[in-house]
Amino acid sequence: MPDALNYLNIDADFEVDLYITRKHATTRAIEAATGLTGVSARFAASPSGATLGTSTVALTEAGTTGRYVGVIDTTVMVTDLAASENRTVYLVGSKSGDFDRVFAEYVVRRKQPM
Repeated sequence: MPDALNYLNIDADFEVDLYITRKHATTRAIEAATGLTGVSARFAASPSGATLGTSTVALTEAGTTGRYVGVIDTTVMVTDLAASENRTVYLVGSKSGDFDRVFAEYVVRRKQPM
């Protein structure tokens, strides 16, 4: 569990920003997973759960950094996550199956606390 709560304001577009790593085939050192295609993210009720509604987005790599980004629209956020207000949901990264430990935990809110 994270040290501080991450709040998810469903009344605004959500900018997904995932950093994905992998082990180098030869050295086994952890490195940025660059050049991936077919990467997506979704909101789910658990780190391995099914998508909540249609809250999924295709991600593109920002340069060659291992950072994959995309936007989930406000309308989708409200429609799919309003029933989860004040509950924990997970943003899960995936590519033909979930990445190992690539998820973020959020508490759904209608407005961001100050």
